[in-house]
Amino acid sequence: MPGVEVGAASAAPGGVLGAARFAVPDLPAWSAAVRTMQAGGREARLLCIGDSVTQGFGGVAGGWTPNARAGAWPERLAAAMSGRGLPTSAACVAGAGAADGASGGYGAYDPRVTLGSGWSVNALAGLGGRLFSGAASSAGSWSFQSDGAVDRFDLWAVTNTALGVLTVETDGAVRATVNTTKAASMEITTVAFPETSGPVSVRWASGGAVFVVGGVAWRSEVKRARVINAGWGGARVADWITTDQPYRAYGALPVAAPDLTVIGLTINDWNAGTAVATYRTQLGQLVDRAAATGDVLLMTGCPSDPSQGKASYAVQTAIRDAVFEVATAKGLAAPIDGAALFGGAFAGGLMFDAVHPNAAGQARIAEAVRARAMI
Repeated sequence: MPGVEVGAASAAPGGVLGAARFAVPDLPAWSAAVRTMQAGGREARLLCIGDSVTQGFGGVAGGWTPNARAGAWPERLAAAMSGRGLPTSAACVAGAGAADGASGGYGAYDPRVTLGSGWSVNALAGLGGRLFSGAASSAGSWSFQSDGAVDRFDLWAVTNTALGVLTVETDGAVRATVNTTKAASMEITTVAFPETSGPVSVRWASGGAVFVVGGVAWRSEVKRARVINAGWGGARVADWITTDQPYRAYGALPVAAPDLTVIGLTINDWNAGTAVATYRTQLGQLVDRAAATGDVLLMTGCPSDPSQGKASYAVQTAIRDAVFEVATAKGLAAPIDGAALFGGAFAGGLMFDAVHPNAAGQARIAEAVRARAMI
């Protein structure tokens, strides 16, 4: 079929053998989106909402560095899905999370992103944590290097009446001018350009400062499912339902419009002592928001280590049970149980520290999600 990439493993056990056959039990919206993509329509969108585990901390020797983004379970998920016959890409950024805390800055965590003169990670948060900001009159650029040739970039930018105008460039040429001086929101602008293997760059052009959430790089002639890592180090469920600004995560979710949202937000709530009733209510609100555009799959975190000062197993179990209760109340597929996945208790051999999985633990999570998101 023209414009549809077929993976070499398409006939492997569990592979994707044809548009009509892709139907994952309990995930009808995601299944329909994949079939549409396989028929040559728009790409299917899988959004990963989570904390530092989703963002990838601990998947490499230095925690955030070097290049923990590449070892995070969403990126491993994209590779695993491609390997099993569903062409998938993780060539995207959805917020800086907390990875600017890496030694060497955000770029040490994700070398695909370069912050030029006047650009930084801002304290303001949007979808997937902190925003990238370009100061007014800045001369540098925010750049994203994809993993292959692309001819489209979906720019995710914050709009507000006090902000400015930016340009999107490839190969030294301006491909689009985007005015972010408008009502507060997160806005997606698709920019087309001649195919390039170089970076996509965003520059301040005029007016006030500009704020970028990130974006998705893709090729118009090739259809791949998108796995979007919106991990946000330190996040609790409450951070995802904040409504003080429309560009925050809660306001931006319908704009991102995922066909499947995987939510893994437990470790910071149980280690911070969030009341179970409060957690249950907040998670229900987040589920309702994500379900407005697609399916939702909940996931509980791998057990933290009480002997290292983290929450007791009783507290962890109470939050875990709340996740299952929300799934039942909302009619969702059964959650992925992190405790069962990691053997029922803190699993030192799969962990980087008292809270975060190591590379082997990240791989285990990725495979669990892949098994649920594919036939």
